[in-house]
Amino acid sequence: MSPGADPPDTTRLALRGRIVTLDDADTVIDDGVLYLAGQRVEAVRPAAEPPPASFEEVTPVRTRGSVYPGLIELHNHLPYDVLPLWAVPKKYGNRSQWGGSANPAYHGLVTGPMTVLGQDPRLMPAVVRYVEAKALVNGTTTTQGIALFSNAGARRMYRGIVRNVEQTDTPDLPEAASRIADVEAADAARFLARLQQPHRLLLHLAEGVDDAARAHFQALQFEPGTWAVTENLVGIHCTGLTAEDFGVFARHGGSMVWSPLSNLLLYGRTADIAAAKEAGVTIGLGSDWSVSGSKGLLGELKAARLASTAAGSVFTDRELVAMATRDAARILRWDGALGSLRPGMRADLLVVAGESGDPYTSLVDARDSDIRLVVIDGTPRYGTAALLRALAPGATLEQVPGLPGDRLVQLDDGAMDPVLAGLTLTEATDRLTEALADLPRLAARAASAPVTASPDGEVQWQLALDEIRPTGEELRPRLPALTASGPGRPTGPSITTAAGPPPPQLPVVLDGLTATGDRTFLDTLAAELNLPKEYGTSLSRLLT
Repeated sequence: MSPGADPPDTTRLALRGRIVTLDDADTVIDDGVLYLAGQRVEAVRPAAEPPPASFEEVTPVRTRGSVYPGLIELHNHLPYDVLPLWAVPKKYGNRSQWGGSANPAYHGLVTGPMTVLGQDPRLMPAVVRYVEAKALVNGTTTTQGIALFSNAGARRMYRGIVRNVEQTDTPDLPEAASRIADVEAADAARFLARLQQPHRLLLHLAEGVDDAARAHFQALQFEPGTWAVTENLVGIHCTGLTAEDFGVFARHGGSMVWSPLSNLLLYGRTADIAAAKEAGVTIGLGSDWSVSGSKGLLGELKAARLASTAAGSVFTDRELVAMATRDAARILRWDGALGSLRPGMRADLLVVAGESGDPYTSLVDARDSDIRLVVIDGTPRYGTAALLRALAPGATLEQVPGLPGDRLVQLDDGAMDPVLAGLTLTEATDRLTEALADLPRLAARAASAPVTASPDGEVQWQLALDEIRPTGEELRPRLPALTASGPGRPTGPSITTAAGPPPPQLPVVLDGLTATGDRTFLDTLAAELNLPKEYGTSLSRLLT
């Protein structure tokens, strides 16, 4: 995904409401106007002040809400967000114990459904359309991307309307990487050389809570006092790190992505956030994936607050909101273009209902039904019918299936990725619903005749599902744990299926776009075994 470089645009928009800028001074204008010129913020002013030049004839649209920078998600295995929440049966110590062939249920939960959806030329575009819309309706304007590969051997990132940290095509938003060949992770010295390249690397680090998980962080020290950690390493999860480890990590410039709900669901524990904060580690947020996480950042903010409170009220609501906006941008080195609402910044923003109370608490408390508007690069993409029709007259708008009728989305784009070929969200939802209900038959057909070629030599794109089969550039490479005889080989979960035929595939229910419209999700969440006492019930209540 990602909007491209700035095209010429003379569009002028003005939004009136409470403006929560998230600038360095945490400026909040209780009754302000945000002026947008094309893809950029032109000005932020109190409503009583005169408009900037060229906006004299532009009537500000009343949002009746609070305006924030768009939410920046630093970790999500996005294609898997069509799958429902897993009722996790027990606590695990590390990622290798529950993923891949180590978990007999993994085939029915993940491998079977995604193999069918990812390979089918009719279903793969539906996945792409659905998960991008899911990010939008949960307030996310930036997330990790969707990788595609073809029957001709090519690999690329899907280009959509939600911003993608791995492919931005614009110099003010330096691209990050999230995939690294296992050969580069074979030893810490080579990994350090990789980190010295001029861009951030978002990588799973110490995912788990046991000694085996921590060992992969310890392997970053390849000589006494010499660590393969720089400001370019953004560690995802970091659940295995001790207070001492966070001190080392911070001194060498590392930052982290926190996914508290997924950590708690799988391991019964999340990262030592008090130690991370004390060490000065900059923290962003990620919802991970729908199998064990939130539906989006708006939900993950609530999960983070509950986890923070349980750990001794480590973070204020202002600090939590910063993790999803200003601090996330700083981690990516995007803070000169995104993460706050200031003149010259890119016009990514979120509007939630309400203009009173603490502005940061208001956002953490907001339900998905409170979202009134999402704008990316100055283009209104999701919101109430009244706001979208006022701000984007003549645009192609469609209702969002499963949401109230006044919620519309604008998914058309002049640079739309050809893989979608005009597919609507309703069509995508119908295709996925039918396919997941018919999984037993479709999985059997895919096993006997996998879709790997197309007639007449036509290029056919598939989802690059690194959680299912090796592709040479894995999302979860691991440095080897050090042993008495020296470094071993990289270790991690086996992502191939176990020997013998896979277990029978059962039907799966498509995960709902939002929490408020998904009773199954809420009930499963409230009953999760590994969550702290009352955590699941409290989170379910906060989401509705």
